[in-house]
Amino acid sequence: MVVFEPLDDPLKVLPLPLKLLALLGVNKNPSERFRLYAIYIYLWVAMFIPKLCLGYETIPQCFRSIAEGMFSFNTTVTFIMLPLKMDNFEGLLQNLQRFTQIVTVEEDYKQILISLNTTIHKFTKFYFIFTNGVVFSITGSTIAGMLYTYYTKDSKYSAAFPLVMENRFYVLDSHYNLGHCFVHQALMFFALYILLVMFTAKAGTLFGLIRFCSTVLGIIVLKIERLNQIGPVDQYTAELSEIIELHQLVIKCSRQLQNILMEILLAQFTGCVFIWCFMLYYVMISGITAEGIAVGAMLIALSTETFIFCLLGNELTLKGLEISTAMYSTNWYDQPVKLQKMVVPIIQQSQQRIGITAAKFYYIDYNRYGQSLKTAYSFYLLLKDIF
Repeated sequence: MVVFEPLDDPLKVLPLPLKLLALLGVNKNPSERFRLYAIYIYLWVAMFIPKLCLGYETIPQCFRSIAEGMFSFNTTVTFIMLPLKMDNFEGLLQNLQRFTQIVTVEEDYKQILISLNTTIHKFTKFYFIFTNGVVFSITGSTIAGMLYTYYTKDSKYSAAFPLVMENRFYVLDSHYNLGHCFVHQALMFFALYILLVMFTAKAGTLFGLIRFCSTVLGIIVLKIERLNQIGPVDQYTAELSEIIELHQLVIKCSRQLQNILMEILLAQFTGCVFIWCFMLYYVMISGITAEGIAVGAMLIALSTETFIFCLLGNELTLKGLEISTAMYSTNWYDQPVKLQKMVVPIIQQSQQRIGITAAKFYYIDYNRYGQSLKTAYSFYLLLKDIF
């Protein structure tokens, strides 16, 4: 399987996440996106249309289904936006690869990037295993609840079977017919597994890009700190010129990253507020049941993903701020006027915040995660009062 293939080239940018994207059909050439279109069709027919159009028996079922639908949309929105931004995406990959080629002539910087790529490769594998655990816990708890309901129900009364995803499925009587329920579970398991692969590819790609940008900023900081160890003016000038070139390249990368992530992060954090809210309300109404375990597993997966975005966004901002601090700490003011003029643009540009935003409305960092939790809890209390 693609996920468990070894890392062939430790200096290539995001090889494993890019393989997963190719497996899903994310490609610049529209004629090669047939797998992606097939996935869209299946998810719409099996999940989104039933959730939107076929109705529910109770309010808790409706809230659970809305939360599941938004969770699924949060995963798939990345694969709606990425094909529309393939020019920026491929440009970012090319610029990061160019940065790698420039700095890997020195062994210590080369080892930093090898360590980074190895970490991203391992993270993608472990994230795949983690999401497998989530999917199988959802499926296992649902099947256990379904069998428990079947063998303990009173023959005089009908009992609803728990579903792995809460939605009717056209002509199937999934809640009250055991055979129909098994068919529904099989169809939904396939949809969940598609979402699992998309979830892993999304995490490996987006987290990897953010982490890569943070690391290259850290390499620039190291190069700036080593300027004090350079004596001859011609060597100092050559090193400073390379730092300026790399800094301009990283600024371009950060803008491309921002352009790729804007709408994705807006959907992520807006959706998260409502998903947390609806899932909390569903668990409050239904308690710890097979469905509650399934909802809780989705909540854990979503919360983990959102927190990692905040963690990496905060790290990217801090690394950007370190450049101006490192430059101020050098002896640039003792250099000739020509070199001092070269330094000034770096200091000015590094004072502008580097980070990732949700459609330029707000920066993604630790504070945003806490504010999102507070907002979700406020909506939950409102729902609790209304219903």
